[in-house]
Amino acid sequence: MNLDEIKLKMQQAQDRANAEHFAKVSPDVKNITGVRIPYMRKLAKEIAKGDTKYFLDNYNIETHEEFLLKGIVILSSKFSLEEKFAYLEKYVPEIYDWSGCDVLVSTLKCKDDELHLVYDFIMKYRYSKNEYETRFMIVMLFNFLREDYLDKIKEILETENFDKYYTQMAAAWLISDMFIKYRDYTLSYLNNNSLDDFTYNKALQKIRESNRASKEDKELVKKMKRK
Repeated sequence: MNLDEIKLKMQQAQDRANAEHFAKVSPDVKNITGVRIPYMRKLAKEIAKGDTKYFLDNYNIETHEEFLLKGIVILSSKFSLEEKFAYLEKYVPEIYDWSGCDVLVSTLKCKDDELHLVYDFIMKYRYSKNEYETRFMIVMLFNFLREDYLDKIKEILETENFDKYYTQMAAAWLISDMFIKYRDYTLSYLNNNSLDDFTYNKALQKIRESNRASKEDKELVKKMKRK
């Protein structure tokens, strides 16, 4: 499948209703066509069967969805982890909205014995001043919600300066998911932390909104809100 064929497939998959919906939640994003993520994942698998490097190096990105497709292709490719990192080093600084982070992260698949390599890679964005590089790092930490990484995640939450909206929201989302999976550990942290009020309260809100949290826990965290 050549570049023109890929371009045509993306044009044919445009979805105006989906584009209008996305534009409402991301009004600053331009050139939205509404191509749906499942379709792009399927297309990325087809691209990965061919000359993936040629696609990544030469495809002319004109729309938001084509930018997302490139990220999906990077992580869907048959490249080694090191080769994927090399492309991500160029791609991550170009991310300009929350979906670029979240779609990319949800595409990641790696073996348990590769997790430490992924962790080391994302730590280079830990103190970035770029809002979306930081969000990328935070959302990537969802892959590390396991007992052997909990203390590291807590240390990051305590030392990172979440001073931008999309990093604060990502941190709150991470904490709420950590609460669902490691309730007692996270509850202890929520009772003794240095999070800013917005991130802290948003984390509590997301716990209350979760279908996986018990009624009792929702009532508990409701009382923990900072005034």
